[in-house]
Amino acid sequence: MPIGPAIERFRELMDDAPWNASIKDAQGQYLYLNRHYLATLGDRFGADWYGKTDTDIWPPDNAARMREIDALALGGAAVPLFSLVRPFADGPHTFVLMKFPLPTDAGPIVLGGVGLDLTEHARAEAQHDRLAAAIEQATESIEITDLEGRITYVNPAFERATGYGRDEVIGRNPRILKSGAQSPAFYEAMWATLTSGRPWVGDLFNRRKDGSTLTEAAVISPIRDAHGEITGYVAGKRDVTQARAVEGRSAALSRQRALIARTIREIRAGDTVEAVAQAICQQVINLPELVKAQIFLFELDGRATPIGTVVPGDSHPPVRPLPRQRGRHLRERASEGPWIEPWVNRPWHPYNQFLNALGVQAAAYAPIRHGDRLIGLLIADSPRSVAEGALVEELPALVEFADLAGALIGRRVMERTELGRARETIATIIERQSFQSVFQPIIRLADDTAVGFEALTRFTDGIDPEVRFAEAATVGLGLRLEAATLEAALTAAATLPPRAWLDVNVSPEFVLEGVALRGVLSRHHGRRVVLEVTEHEVISDYQAFREAITRIGPRFELAVDDTGAGFASLRHILELHPAFLKLDRWLVEGLDRDEARQAMVVGIGHFARSAGCRIVAEGIETDAERETLRALGIEFGQGYLLGRPLPAASSSDDRLRRHGR
Repeated sequence: MPIGPAIERFRELMDDAPWNASIKDAQGQYLYLNRHYLATLGDRFGADWYGKTDTDIWPPDNAARMREIDALALGGAAVPLFSLVRPFADGPHTFVLMKFPLPTDAGPIVLGGVGLDLTEHARAEAQHDRLAAAIEQATESIEITDLEGRITYVNPAFERATGYGRDEVIGRNPRILKSGAQSPAFYEAMWATLTSGRPWVGDLFNRRKDGSTLTEAAVISPIRDAHGEITGYVAGKRDVTQARAVEGRSAALSRQRALIARTIREIRAGDTVEAVAQAICQQVINLPELVKAQIFLFELDGRATPIGTVVPGDSHPPVRPLPRQRGRHLRERASEGPWIEPWVNRPWHPYNQFLNALGVQAAAYAPIRHGDRLIGLLIADSPRSVAEGALVEELPALVEFADLAGALIGRRVMERTELGRARETIATIIERQSFQSVFQPIIRLADDTAVGFEALTRFTDGIDPEVRFAEAATVGLGLRLEAATLEAALTAAATLPPRAWLDVNVSPEFVLEGVALRGVLSRHHGRRVVLEVTEHEVISDYQAFREAITRIGPRFELAVDDTGAGFASLRHILELHPAFLKLDRWLVEGLDRDEARQAMVVGIGHFARSAGCRIVAEGIETDAERETLRALGIEFGQGYLLGRPLPAASSSDDRLRRHGR
């Protein structure tokens, strides 16, 4: 049988009471005996008492009297105190008993009973003293009021629980303990139960003398005189503030876990970072006492950019980045962990008007991390003040949602951020021109005369140019970097010998885009320029590439670099008809000692001449390599033996000629 709260509270209060206490069902079968009652029975029945009746336990006259009183109580009649004499081993004992109905969840009424042994007057007086002492020493609060609701007695436990002294509350109404958390209708229902003669069981949300709140599990019962008339009320109360807080927190955690699980279920593979952030905010707003949830990402420039925003109803919140100063402040504060702060009216704040309209009084902040990197912030706003504590209760859940966001979007945000850092680095290099143009001579091998220069770029931070250009292409700034370095090379080349041609490296993408390349070349007239495309680069549409070269103009020639090393093999030569082929250094290195390489160079030379191309051998570092190339009919050479890459101011035709010889 579902026992119900009234029975449960009765058992809690009576388990250790110094008098007999029992509960019987409507058929008179015992359902509960407290420890004192069991001690009274001794070993007469041992543990075999459950379900027995008074007929099984007591003499016939006792059992008959008990059935008579039980019938009165079950019929709703007033049951006064009554006495019974019961036989025991040491003689007869006189008991004073009280019977009263107790409701159950299932509907039927059961009977509660309390009995006090009054065998002798002196012994009864002693028992009375013990009872009074037990009440005085009880850990539960005991409070007695008269019919007008005036307090007539409180025990020391009441004083400890409420902070009020006995002399401060005697004669006053218990409403001095009200916290305001329970409605007038709640108290009306409670008093309706009591005035009808039934006990009331429930939780009271009271306030201590110092203003702090107190949750008490209470059993309040009417007190009747010998004629069954109600003369007052007795309340037994137990402080369950911490227990209820734990129960509430457990329930809240269960709700939070359910929200997190729902968030994970609703996220689909392939959802964008913004879609995931929006889904998380959608679940956060389901937490109590919240009117807005928003996720921000910390940008490299100091701003905090919203990627997910949810408010109740059909409102349309702003989705603008926070000012840099505010973004930097939040980032610094977030590095210390989660926090709560009151909302401050900031007229300059992009969300100020909207948050004021929502009635926001406080905000909670939970940092979003990926590993040890701080990447963003979850912000939740509440119409409750910091003092009211709503956000304090929700902060652990917000931290869990922030951790969930870090797990779900952290990697992609980090990738986006790293690309942003690289983009910022490349943009700064372009803006500050953190590079230098150097020029390596191209020598006519027959007489060691410098006939041209290859323009090369060296970055101030020492990063390999190939790595830096690849990084720029990855972040979408490859063409801008090419244009900037080409502009710098053409400007610096103005001091080079005017009859020498200038060899500049360009990517197929730069040529196909065309606009930037033509713009740079148009500003530098008068010098013969050779556009060098490496054989390593893929050209997917040769016709489009040829058309792009044609649009640049007839004054510019084409060279194919790294011949013999790239995957395009000789197709570049056949499709593009370049003016120059540049032999890769792996063919030149040790050429004087390798007949197979010599045969390959001869073959490429023959192919080049038949195609109308001239050959430049790169990477010449020894006299033997130079002499072998001369003997094989190679026209031009380039390498450290013939001249190192140097700034234009250090280059001159005479110096290069002397260095070459």
